[in-house]
Amino acid sequence: MVEQYYQDLTDHDYAAAWALGGKNIAGESYAQYVAGFADTASISLGTVSEFGASQVQAVLYATQTDGTLQVYEGTYTVADGQLVGASIRRVQ
Repeated sequence: MVEQYYQDLTDHDYAAAWALGGKNIAGESYAQYVAGFADTASISLGTVSEFGASQVQAVLYATQTDGTLQVYEGTYTVADGQLVGASIRRVQ
């Protein structure tokens, strides 16, 4: 679920990412959500760890359109085939 979500974002398929749970974790409107990825060229997942059936921890590497790299880590909650919660923070 988390892998597909970030693949959709990398593919700029924001509607698919929104449907997978972006709407549940964004805390903003769809237009603001899409605008938030304007400078993101791609996102790749590093370490992904599952804690039970509904908790996933992941490290993300977001390459920006200017070539810089931002690193995030977070915990995601999955239920009923959607991301229903997330706690993500930038670490670099």
